[in-house]
Parts: sequence; structure tokens; C-alpha cells
Amino acid sequence: MSADKLTVTIINEGHPIWSYRDGPSPGGMAAMDYISDGTQERIIEALVVALAEARGQLRGAFQVSNVVPYVRPATSQVDDSVPVA
Repeated sequence: MSADKLTVTIINEGHPIWSYRDGPSPGGMAAMDYISDGTQERIIEALVVALAEARGQLRGAFQVSNVVPYVRPATSQVDDSVPVA
């Protein structure tokens, strides 16, 4: 992964509402309405939490686990904790 161009995006209800791009020409996306309706404060809170999470990961304070994306249905039936043939 190239670390010279990173983007941080806040998504709300499936739509990007805030973004910051790092790199040779940094910039961002936001809306002035976010200040008056409280959205900007929520964005800042989310970024603070995300930053704390990233710093914790940097210090090794998290556990890596494998996630199973698909779990197959059971191959046997169970009746009151007793397998049924």
C-alpha cells in the first residue's frame, strides 16, 4: 500500500458526508450546514474515536481474528441439545 495518498471518509446512511485527502495536494469535502445542525460535531467525535482506535492498534492493543464471512447451515438437526439423526 502506498502511504503517499490516503483518504479518510465519513459515511452516513450510505452517503459520504465528509472527506479528507492527504498527499501532494491535500483537500477535503464538507458542508457549511453541518456546523449549524450539529453534524460537524458528530464528525469530529467519530474522528476522535477512530484516531484512538488507530493509536491503540499501533501499540498492539488489539487482537487480530479471522472472520468467517459465510457460515453454512447446520448439517444435523438438534432437539433440546440432543442431535437427531
